[in-house]
Amino acid sequence: MIFTSVIDLKNYIHSKISDYIQHNCVLLNAPDHVNVGDQLIFQGEIDFLSQRDIIPNYISSLFTFDWRDFSPDTLILLHGGGNFGDVWDEHQDFRLKVIKKYKKNRIFIFPQSVQYNNHHSLLNDAKSFSEHPNLTICARDNYSYELLKQHFNNEILLVPDMAFCSSYMNQRTTGKGGMLLLKRRDREIPTTIPFRDYSNFEISDWPTFNLSLKNLAFKSIEKANRLFSKNIYYKINKGLSGDTTFGTVTYRDREYLISQGVEFISNFDLVVSTRLHGHILALLMGIPTIMIDNNYGKNSRFYNTWLQNIPNNSLVSSKEELDSALKRYVV
Repeated sequence: MIFTSVIDLKNYIHSKISDYIQHNCVLLNAPDHVNVGDQLIFQGEIDFLSQRDIIPNYISSLFTFDWRDFSPDTLILLHGGGNFGDVWDEHQDFRLKVIKKYKKNRIFIFPQSVQYNNHHSLLNDAKSFSEHPNLTICARDNYSYELLKQHFNNEILLVPDMAFCSSYMNQRTTGKGGMLLLKRRDREIPTTIPFRDYSNFEISDWPTFNLSLKNLAFKSIEKANRLFSKNIYYKINKGLSGDTTFGTVTYRDREYLISQGVEFISNFDLVVSTRLHGHILALLMGIPTIMIDNNYGKNSRFYNTWLQNIPNNSLVSSKEELDSALKRYVV
C-alpha cells in the first residue's frame, strides 16, 4: 500500500486497529517526562480514543502505577513508542510485569519500534510475552514486525506511529526562514554526521530539554512526584475508581510540552532531525524535513515502511547524503 500524505497514515491507523479498542479500557506506561516526541505519541493515542468517544477509566505512568486489580473485561492499553526491547530496560520490564500479572485481561500494545542488542534477551521476552493468551502487539515498522512475527507467539499488527492521529496537524505560525538541526543528546545519537560542519543551522534538541529555570522545575517536580507516588501516594489511594493520575499530578501538562515543540519548529522553514518525532511533527505541520538515521536504524526502518512517497521529506545516513538532500531544499 502506498501512502502519499499524513492523512493516509491516520486513516490507515483507524482502519487497522479500531476494532480492537473498547470503551472499558485503561492506558498504562503513559509518559510523565518532558520528551516532546513521547508526549506527541500520547496525544495521538488520546485523540484516537476520543474520536471513538472513549475515555480510559484510568491512566498511569510506569512510575506511578499502583498495580490495582482490573475486572477481567477491562482492556489494558500500553503506550507506544520506541522502547520495546533491551535499549530502554525500564519500559520493557514494566510491560513484562503487566503481562505476567494480568493474564485474564486482553492487552493491546500501541505501535512500537523493536530493538534487541542481545539475542538472549529477545528469546526470554518472546517466551514471556507468548505465555499471555490474549495479547496484541503493534509493530511500528517492517523490521519490528518481522522480528516479532518470527519469535513471538502473539497477534502482531503493522501500524504507523500514533502521533499521526494527534490534533497537531497544520498548526504552524509563519516561519522566520531559518533552518533547524534537531540533534538528540541521548544514547541513540548517530555518529555518522559531523554536526559542527552545519553552523548555518540552529542546532538544538527539543526546547523542553534546555536548562531554563522552568524546565529544571519540571524535572524536579517529575523526580519528586515519582518518589512520592511510588512510596506513599499509590499505597494510600490504591484502587480508587474513576481517577486518572500520574501520582500527585492529575496530568503532566502534555499540551504545554507539545506546544513548546510546535512553537519551536514553527520558526523554521526547513527541519533536519535526528529525532523521529521531530521529523513527524514537521510533517504534520507541513514543513519540509530531512531525517537523519539514529545509531541502530530505527528512523530508517520507519521511513522505509511508511514515508517514502510523502512529499517534502527525505532520509539520510551520512554527511554526503545530507549535503545532497540539502541541495534539493536550499536555494
